[in-house]
Amino acid sequence: MENSSKKRDITFIEAFGMILVYVAVFVWGKGKFPTGMAILICAFFSAAYGVWVLKTSWDDIFKNILKMFDMGMPAILVLLMVGFISASWLASGTIPVLIVYGLKILNPSIFLVAAFLVTAIVAIATGSSWTIVATFGVALMGIAKGMGIPPGVAGGAIVSGCWLGDKWSPLSDTTNLGAAVTGEDVFSVFKYNFHTSGLGGVGAAIVFTIVGFKYSGGVIDSGKIQSLLDGINGLYNINALLLLPIVVVIYFAIKRKPVLPVLMLGVVVGIALAVIVQGKDLAQIINALYNGYVTETGVTEIDKLLSGGGLLSMMSVMLIIFCAFVLAGTLETIGTMDALVTKMGSLTKTRGPLVLTSYITSILATYLGGTAYTGVILNAGMYRSAYKKIGLANINLSRTVLEGSGHTSALVPWCGSHVIIYATLGITWADFLPHYYSFWVSSALLIIYGFTGLFTKKLEEEEMTLEEVEVAQTII
Repeated sequence: MENSSKKRDITFIEAFGMILVYVAVFVWGKGKFPTGMAILICAFFSAAYGVWVLKTSWDDIFKNILKMFDMGMPAILVLLMVGFISASWLASGTIPVLIVYGLKILNPSIFLVAAFLVTAIVAIATGSSWTIVATFGVALMGIAKGMGIPPGVAGGAIVSGCWLGDKWSPLSDTTNLGAAVTGEDVFSVFKYNFHTSGLGGVGAAIVFTIVGFKYSGGVIDSGKIQSLLDGINGLYNINALLLLPIVVVIYFAIKRKPVLPVLMLGVVVGIALAVIVQGKDLAQIINALYNGYVTETGVTEIDKLLSGGGLLSMMSVMLIIFCAFVLAGTLETIGTMDALVTKMGSLTKTRGPLVLTSYITSILATYLGGTAYTGVILNAGMYRSAYKKIGLANINLSRTVLEGSGHTSALVPWCGSHVIIYATLGITWADFLPHYYSFWVSSALLIIYGFTGLFTKKLEEEEMTLEEVEVAQTII
């Protein structure tokens, strides 16, 4: 595939045409073949165009692909540990105890804020929005109807909690992908995103509290809640000790201990509790770490809620990330994203417009590709050099693309996230968008930080060229 002719730079028209090809592949392939395959098709097309048209060396492309793998491997290892965490915490009762305590705090006057907080906490603990909306969401929506709360309002609380938790959770595939493609540590991303996702959650909780007073006269039909509680209590010995794995992981993460050992410790504590407190067989738990934990009660809602995790459950996401590395390495070599960003001129030369532009294009890429993965992958590659040029650390780019893509997937009619919301809650994006408060608040905070510089990390000068330092000093 080598060509000795002189290499040339890609033009804006060519780069824009490539983006249109990517969008066409993602839209056409939606539902026809896996996301990872769509990413690989785009990567193969880009590499072929680079070698045969732009006269780029295949060796250079391959070296950059390997560089991406090297940068992203820590995130892959964390993702493996996420599978272990989920299975061991289901076996130990750590996730079930969160569910039990969450359901017990529901009452009419605080229903909306409670529904938001419960779904957010459990989604953070599990890293899954789909599971929580299909189980908790269904139960909470039924309760809301019995209280006379409009479906759009209740759905806003449920979707806000589920997708805030998924987008922010260090156990989420989207968060791990965002960390991987920007070369960041997932726990650092989680901590840094507190200023947007975390404070966005606080703001949303306040709004849901105020709005909830309007419906305080309703009465909860406790039948659905009690059936879930009875099912969980019949399977587990529920007590506060089961929260220990979460406490251990949070404590050592705050102490800035290495991520992998911290997660492994959380797995070990979970296994110990499963054996000692729940009386599980050790061999059964080890098997669950690989294949996933399975609950079989015959009650569909409980079985869905209390099954999952394991190494195998991470495989599809890991393959998507591997494919993303191939595409990202190829795009970086042929300069596709640099050509697009350069053409934007003044929009990418100062901090505020750059953050706003990258946020908007993250939303657009998610809409066009029909998945948050598209928004994260394309925009992480597109703006990496632009962020560096004006002295912004890569972790700012992680935050921007996750805020732009993570929340948006719930609003895209042809995205799997929206499909599951419609199928389980019976509402569309138009119904819950006005009450999607976590999205509105975190988006506003992100843009404010971009223009003011608040909670915005600068790139260390030793990581920049002399020219980039001089440019950054005139901007930040």
